[in-house]
Amino acid sequence: MVTGSERSWWADYNADILRARETGWNGNEPLLSQEICELLDDVDAAFAVTGADTPGWPNPYENSPGPDEEAYERSTHPERFRIVVTRAQAWTKVLIDRGWAREANRVDWALAPLEPGGVDAVLKPAAEGAVPLVLTTHAPMNYARPFNITIAAGDPAVALASIPDCACDGCDRGSADLLKDIDMLVVSIVDGSLEVDLGEDYYWVRTSFKVKGSGVQDRHTQTAFTAVPWPSNWVPRPLQPPPSLRRPWSPN
Repeated sequence: MVTGSERSWWADYNADILRARETGWNGNEPLLSQEICELLDDVDAAFAVTGADTPGWPNPYENSPGPDEEAYERSTHPERFRIVVTRAQAWTKVLIDRGWAREANRVDWALAPLEPGGVDAVLKPAAEGAVPLVLTTHAPMNYARPFNITIAAGDPAVALASIPDCACDGCDRGSADLLKDIDMLVVSIVDGSLEVDLGEDYYWVRTSFKVKGSGVQDRHTQTAFTAVPWPSNWVPRPLQPPPSLRRPWSPN
């Protein structure tokens, strides 16, 4: 949550774009719309309640040397990662309260989370053609696998990210980055600025923020879809340029 003099990541995001434009940068990066910023403000307000008992923490390496080798072999206070669960709860509350989605009872997977088990919160949007959002909570398995959230989209659903993807101290960049990663993916699904292409042996995810690709070896069902906005009269953000290669790992 944003408290005191802290600023939200979305305010900083827009400020960085405006600052770059003032210095003559000719990029086409769009600002986050007022509607998206208001949505994120609502999520932050809900998070003040759902996350009241899951405080954030700063990036331990922001003003210091990077992690030592041993940091990649330990996980200090893994219970703090429950913060990602309470952020997902805040998103669920806001999207349902706005009347944009209802909770569904089951999910069919095209590409399931890497981690087995978990409790699925399936949000089925009311808008025709919009893709469902799945937030899967994984309870701690051991010190290295604490609470984490899998964010997925589609029907059948495609797992897009596991947050955190690593809980070791060496990979720790503070809680703000984790919440930002959750927000950006959920915004992309709700905003309709998401394209997924899951082939026989490749996997592409394209949003307005980034493009991610990799090979796929896990059992899965091929699927492809482009999201549309959950709210009516809502213009989605433009997607990042498409990848030049169909297979992310191709050397050519």
